[in-house]
Amino acid sequence: MELNYIIDGLLNITKLIQEHNHGNRQSEIYKDLDNQRELINKLIEFKKQQESDEYNMKVARQLTDIAENIQALVKLMALVSISNSDDAKAYFINETLSHVLDSLRNSIDDITNLSDSLVDLDD
Repeated sequence: MELNYIIDGLLNITKLIQEHNHGNRQSEIYKDLDNQRELINKLIEFKKQQESDEYNMKVARQLTDIAENIQALVKLMALVSISNSDDAKAYFINETLSHVLDSLRNSIDDITNLSDSLVDLDD
């Protein structure tokens, strides 16, 4: 919606500049150029906001992945602790738990990078 408004405004101002230029109305051209500059600045801000939103979504996805891995680890640890069977405990520890831990190990870089990202989001 806002993007359409900005683009329409830029197109209209371009037409006005052409009309005022043909009529040799310099003061009107300067006003048109000021309006055009304002809209271009709004367009730049809109682009920055879009980039910021995309960055925030990336951080949110990384946090979700990490949270899901931690949640899986907690659930598996609960299964291990309530299991009465040594074979079941060994299976969970040796097979399933090792995959979750490997996934969390792979997330260490994400966690480290997210600490900086979260500070950026807080600003």
